[in-house]
Formats: sequence, structure tokens, C-alpha cells
Amino acid sequence: MSEYQRHVFDRSGLAALSDLQTQDWYQLFELLEKDQTTFLDKEEHIFSQEYKWPHDPLFNWSRVWEYPYVFHHLKKWRKGFDKTYIPKVVDYGSGVTFFPFSVARLGYHVICVDCDKVCKGDLEKAIKFSPRNQGIVDFRLAEDITLPLKDCEADVVYSISVLEHITSFEKTIDEISRIIKPNGIMILTIDLDLRGDSEISIENYTKLTNKLSRYFDYLYPEKVIHPADILDSEKGPYPFNKKLESWKLMWWQIKREFRQVFSKETSIKYYSPFYLAIQGFVMKKK
Repeated sequence: MSEYQRHVFDRSGLAALSDLQTQDWYQLFELLEKDQTTFLDKEEHIFSQEYKWPHDPLFNWSRVWEYPYVFHHLKKWRKGFDKTYIPKVVDYGSGVTFFPFSVARLGYHVICVDCDKVCKGDLEKAIKFSPRNQGIVDFRLAEDITLPLKDCEADVVYSISVLEHITSFEKTIDEISRIIKPNGIMILTIDLDLRGDSEISIENYTKLTNKLSRYFDYLYPEKVIHPADILDSEKGPYPFNKKLESWKLMWWQIKREFRQVFSKETSIKYYSPFYLAIQGFVMKKK
């Protein structure tokens, strides 16, 4: 396949607005949108009142790119295994979504890992109500930094905008490397702070990428994205500010002003809790 025929997601690097204007993206998004709709048909039987995250994460400023990006690489990687073999793939920081069931249908055994006991109960209900042809999905509760898997148990690990929110992310990368088989892959997306007051900072980004390079090599090189083409939390099909209810945004602004008064902050008053971009990594264990 020539360079010009590659799939739009056959790269590492920043998410681009132009990615969302391609047939490659549209075909994946359309498939995943149908999967999410089917999943939400059973939401009254799945989600407890304690579950605090959105039920429709695909319609999110970043997930609109992240889910198709990760799904593409999982689909492509699956073709490298014998059809009779069922690879184990770990969804690190899974939450409760349709996505593990989409991945399982590719022929994977998906192990969802999360530290939230609410997720455990709700995802186990989702497994119960999912069609039998949606493959193998199960859940393992992570009660500390140690992942509940054996050494080299996983063929693939993916994590979608989770790692950068973990204080001890360097130890988590140690654990992810421990559970992946030699030459196994990790598909990772992370938030990048573009304003200087959120996650992930320049310093932590450097720490994270240095740690990743200790265990992994890029399977696909990074592609340079023009600054005007970067998908961020203020642009794209589902920009953050437009989805946030006005009363929540107002309450956030009030709390920020109180903090500035009592802490004598002199920073600019922004009208959004964050300003972020997304980066994707596809890496192979050394």
C-alpha cells in the first residue's frame, strides 16, 4: 500500500479536524454510532443512579475522534492473529460504554479494568443484557495501582483519555508494560493542555513520553498537524462549550471568581473549565 493510500488513522499524533471530513472516519463513526444506539436501548437496565459519566460518550468533542481511531487499530491488529485464536485486549479505565462490545465483535476477549465499583456493577449488567454475538466482555476491579492481570496476559491494551488524569501515571505505565506480551501493542489517547491550567502539562507530557519510550516503540510515526487543523475542545462536531449546560458553565465561573478573590489569583478569567487537544499513540512493546 502506498503512502497516499494509507488509512487516515495509520499514524500517531494530534487529532485533526480534517480527519473528520474523510470517508475513512465517517464509515467508522457510522458503525460505532449504531452500536451506541443499540447499547442505549437497554440503558434503563444498565445504568445506576450512582453512575456519573455520560451515557452517550461518542457524542463528545474528543471521543468523536478517539473511538474511531482506537477501533481502527484494533480491527487492523486483529487480522494478524489466527482466526481460531481469541486475543485478550484490556480496556484500561473502561467506564461503562458501548465500546468494549464493539471491540469484542472483532474477535477479541475484552477485559474492562476500572477502579470504580459502580462501573463494576453497571458493566456486569451491560454484559448480561448484551447480545450473545457481541463476543467476550468481562470486568476486573483494580483496587490499587497493580492491574488485576498476570504478567504478559494481554495481547493489546488500549486506554482512552485516562492515563493523564492519574497522579502516578509512571507506575501505571510500568504495570501496562508488565501485562502486555512481547511485541504486543498499546493504543493510547491523552488530553493535552493548550492553556496552561489543566492536564496534561508540558512537564508531565515530557515525563509521560519519556516513560513510554522506555518500554515501547512507535508502530506508526507521528504526523505533523497544522495548528489551524487541530481538533480541540472548542472546535469540531461536538465542542465542549456548546454541550455544557449554561447553568453548569455559570456555576463554574462563579466558583473560579471566588477562588481568585480568596487566593488573590491574577490569572485571566476563562469561560471554559479547560482548553484541550487530543493525541493518539500506537506503540509496540519492545
